[in-house]
Amino acid sequence: MVSIREEASYKNYGKCLSISNGLIEMLMTVDVGPRIIRCSHMGKENLMFEDIGRTLTHDVSSLYGEGKTWNIYGGHRLWFSPETFPATYYPDNEKVVYTTNSHGAEFIPKQQDETGLQLSVSVEMDDNEPKLSVTHTITNAGKARLTGSAWALSVLDAGGVAIVPLSKKQTGLLPSRNIVLWDYTDMTDDRLLFGKDAVAVRQDSSKRNPLKIGVGQATGKIAYINHGQALIKEYDADDSAAYPDFGASTEIYTCPSFTEAETLSPLMTIGGGEKIVHTERWTLVDNVASPEFTGEAVAALAEKLF
Repeated sequence: MVSIREEASYKNYGKCLSISNGLIEMLMTVDVGPRIIRCSHMGKENLMFEDIGRTLTHDVSSLYGEGKTWNIYGGHRLWFSPETFPATYYPDNEKVVYTTNSHGAEFIPKQQDETGLQLSVSVEMDDNEPKLSVTHTITNAGKARLTGSAWALSVLDAGGVAIVPLSKKQTGLLPSRNIVLWDYTDMTDDRLLFGKDAVAVRQDSSKRNPLKIGVGQATGKIAYINHGQALIKEYDADDSAAYPDFGASTEIYTCPSFTEAETLSPLMTIGGGEKIVHTERWTLVDNVASPEFTGEAVAALAEKLF
């Protein structure tokens, strides 16, 4: 049975909403964000990264007004892709409106008047299994038509391994896999592993430079293994649709502090009042050891998880 309650405060994030079913628990910030700032099996270590020191910030005053600062905060968030600065970095530092139901809640932050976007995130948790769904909605609240994608980013705690299984579709003489690299990504970096049927990235806090990789023609699955648990995110990938970032619908970013497991919706052009909706289905698996960072070990774990 799903239990929902308000927490007066969580660390330095202020008030949060707690949703649990006795197997897993999550906390969503409602004084800022929103962010899924905590997600784990009951009593286990948090899989989400928490920027307690507020060290990862950007000055966005050029668009959003004097003194405005964007904070990563950590946890899971919703953005609008393609990424641009400072527009993408809306300073979501105000209270969030939310409504609850029997299995979760919908969280609606302040409308972004400067960009014309209204975001919302809905969470629904399963009664009996370590599963939940996270539905991301972006509404065009302005008059101008907008083209973009719903971009769901899970900012995850340091020390883990992210795995994306690759398509096994037989396409004969045509390509079936699209790998996308950012200009700061070194293909010889030992945090990056190209397996036979999977791409993996390990987080390493001793490495100062970031790394990012995207996958097109994706399977709609990505996992992050850390703290003896695995978070598996699944979504409906559409091979016939256009996606941002040279066609990437699944992306991994890592830096000294965290790893991001990211999924995207197809690109859409929306007029006033129209919406983009992107749903992720999350499964948490307990008692999962981080694999050796070899093609064989990653392939064996991917076979079990996916």
